[in-house]
Amino acid sequence: MSKRKNVRLFLASISLASVMLLLLSACGAQGTPTSQSPANANPVKGGTWIDDIPNEPGSLIPNGDAQTFSVLVQNALYAPPFYGDTKGQLTPGIVTELPTIQNGGISADYKTYTFKLRSNLKWSDGQPLNADDIDYTWKLWVNPKFGAYSTNGYNKITSADVSADKQSIVFHLKEPFAPFLSAWTDGAGAPLPKHVFEKIAPESILKSKENLNPSVVSGPFKMSESVPGNHYTVVRNDNYYLASQGMPYLDKVIFRPVTDQNTVLKDLQANNATSTWFIDVSKTKAYQALQNYNFVVNPNASNFEIMVLNFKNPTLANNLPVRKAMAMAIDHDALIKTARVGQASPLCTDHGAANHPGYQADAPCPKFDPAAANKMLDDAGWVKGSDGIRAKDGKRLEFKYSTTSGKPWRQADEEIIQQNFKDIGVKINIQNVPASTFFGPFLNGGQHDIAEFESSWTYDPDDDGLIGCDQIPTNGGQGGNWSFYCNQDVQKLIVKEQQTADPNARQLIFNQLHQIYLTEFPFIILYGPTDPGIAKKTTHNYLPGPMGAQETVNIWKWWCDGGKC
Repeated sequence: MSKRKNVRLFLASISLASVMLLLLSACGAQGTPTSQSPANANPVKGGTWIDDIPNEPGSLIPNGDAQTFSVLVQNALYAPPFYGDTKGQLTPGIVTELPTIQNGGISADYKTYTFKLRSNLKWSDGQPLNADDIDYTWKLWVNPKFGAYSTNGYNKITSADVSADKQSIVFHLKEPFAPFLSAWTDGAGAPLPKHVFEKIAPESILKSKENLNPSVVSGPFKMSESVPGNHYTVVRNDNYYLASQGMPYLDKVIFRPVTDQNTVLKDLQANNATSTWFIDVSKTKAYQALQNYNFVVNPNASNFEIMVLNFKNPTLANNLPVRKAMAMAIDHDALIKTARVGQASPLCTDHGAANHPGYQADAPCPKFDPAAANKMLDDAGWVKGSDGIRAKDGKRLEFKYSTTSGKPWRQADEEIIQQNFKDIGVKINIQNVPASTFFGPFLNGGQHDIAEFESSWTYDPDDDGLIGCDQIPTNGGQGGNWSFYCNQDVQKLIVKEQQTADPNARQLIFNQLHQIYLTEFPFIILYGPTDPGIAKKTTHNYLPGPMGAQETVNIWKWWCDGGKC
């Protein structure tokens, strides 16, 4: 996994009580749902928490890269205007309130947004954190020299007014944009310290030592040690805005990138890690058998496992019957039961069950029908050769299939899909690469034919980051539209949903988008993963958020019995 999305959730209608009910009902053999504290438990300060994270971060600078694994650490280091909580709802971070039309924070036309900052905010070096930093940050992110992972939302800003006391900033947008708040949520959407980065050329920031060892931060923790490939240690930041309330509770968190899933399991079996997330689901029973740990599952997720088809490949781009036959040939049930060991649910659109609006229960999903897929290719003139692979006009249906290396369940996906496609005369050659390369030069440069990864909209279901024409990487640069597919009808609908605040009206637009995706097939959704986490039974408040890959969504609230983890 995992690619994070640039805009993060529309306010979910699901309450914490209903999330917990879902968790409890889903547990059974799956294990304890959460290490949530009893109502009368008092948090204890102290302790070092060791978190095995599944991949090496690409950048610890907000909006510096696409990887979820970067955001896991960024959540510890940066305080954003808004946080998403374990219920998937937006809450105030460094701002005093969540802007709404009712409190005057959002204009009726959704083109003006006002952020009012808390007083006496400080960076970890003691310098004041104010609206100048936010103003600097959005301007940096839209500067192509910086190379931000996403400009979506920030590129709607025409101007911003910083108040004289620098305690508020008013954004003026060129058009209504309902997801604007979500673009400023969690560590990936947090402002940068102007007094540090204005001294570095924009094009040099992501190449500087600050990229993986930021010297000045605003979150619950600050950097203590950065050893890429080994560990990233963060310690309590006494200038965090919640420090007066005793947070964070932990003294220290050590993030250890561990790409070998066997090593992760051994760490837990030896009691050498406090938690881990995005585990190898093929080892589910082994994880459930760990007596000192809780197996944490949140089934109410927005995640989706996706197969993108690269439209730079003319055979894929110019032959709809080929794309449609592929969609009809995939045995999704086998992927869920065999590759995911049941840790997934059926899904055929890019909006998981937690997205409201977004999720469409009655989406016109393609049926698993290899016979019909074969007939479709026959009718389109694709003829099987002596090796069983189809060809037409000298072009073979042979493609490179890629995903992130070191993920056994993904390899199991590939083996199933490889056989599925062989059954209809399509050959795929598997070539996997490390996540840090996969979510960088590999996908951005269009080096794939077919690529598989997990993604999520998290705090907003806006489709633009995945399929928008404006999100196509150019010249190997940043952008999340790795199908390189541009459809003007889709683009119009994306703009329409972005400008629509009413959830019911927005849902109808998403349904129209789903219809196009399930007709044109620029991508194929394989399933909706439930990504389990593991945490020691002596820990509290560990519950990855339901909206996307947010293991550390409330890291400042984590604590351990007796202050010992």
